[in-house]
Amino acid sequence: MRLISAFRTVWSGLCIGASGVALLAGLVCLKTFHHPLLYLIDIFTLPLLTATLGLTVAFWLIREKTAWRLGAVACGVWLLALSPQAFAPQRPADETAPAVRLMFANLYIYNKTPERLLDWVDAEKPDIIATVENLTDPKYTPTVNRRYPYQYKYHDTVVYSRYPILSSHRGETDYSFDTLDIRTPQGLMHLAVVHLCQPKIQTHDCQSSQIARLKADISTDQRPTTVMVGDFNSSLSAYLLQDFAHDMDFKPAAAPTGTWPSVLPGVLRIAIDNAFAGKHFSLSRRKVGPDNGSDHRPIVVDVRPARN
Repeated sequence: MRLISAFRTVWSGLCIGASGVALLAGLVCLKTFHHPLLYLIDIFTLPLLTATLGLTVAFWLIREKTAWRLGAVACGVWLLALSPQAFAPQRPADETAPAVRLMFANLYIYNKTPERLLDWVDAEKPDIIATVENLTDPKYTPTVNRRYPYQYKYHDTVVYSRYPILSSHRGETDYSFDTLDIRTPQGLMHLAVVHLCQPKIQTHDCQSSQIARLKADISTDQRPTTVMVGDFNSSLSAYLLQDFAHDMDFKPAAAPTGTWPSVLPGVLRIAIDNAFAGKHFSLSRRKVGPDNGSDHRPIVVDVRPARN
């Protein structure tokens, strides 16, 4: 009996400890501690919320009262931490203006079926398609070329547009950042396409310098007309993108559904493919597309002028 009682005590302690760790991690993300290593926790808000919820339900089912109550508090903290990503407000849009539909896709350099993106292009009919990790495929390129007369390509970044591309600035191989001035029915759009590094334990601060360069490379007069899309390898619940949006006066498109890894259901995917708009524009109708063979799902947003 003593052995059983000791086991129960240890087991309850482990359950409480697991909920406590989940709560602590949630507080790290909620309080946006500006420490590079903690930033790795910051990125994974949605999957960690899902894991905490599953753990809390399990503790409730096995009647670990203290553990599930602590887990419920942790879930609440994770939800608050997720809110900047899921409920990002936009500037009011001029609904009388036709939308410019913008699609972004990381096609993945080892993708065997990039032409499958065309099915979603047919469904969504975007006006502009921005892609990274695009190694043009003969089965894919001719069809897109016929539909989009204006194109830009540098390294693995390719943009297809129905509207004239007036000028462009090429990024560097160690810093994937390409900008284009596009003449749309809404006026000039300064389109920025980015692909940031993957933060890992050994390179946990690599995005800090790239974000600093982003801020410097988009001039003050370009910011209001900028629409930025890309694979940020970070979610909007992370402090780095929140700080970036605030400093640039950009509004991100709310991203309640993630894009990576593509094989997982939406509740487990991380929203690392994102869109931002300067004060002259408003984003709406963000959608995540189907699997096309990439490790990322594509996204599409509607861009309209913001009401003054």
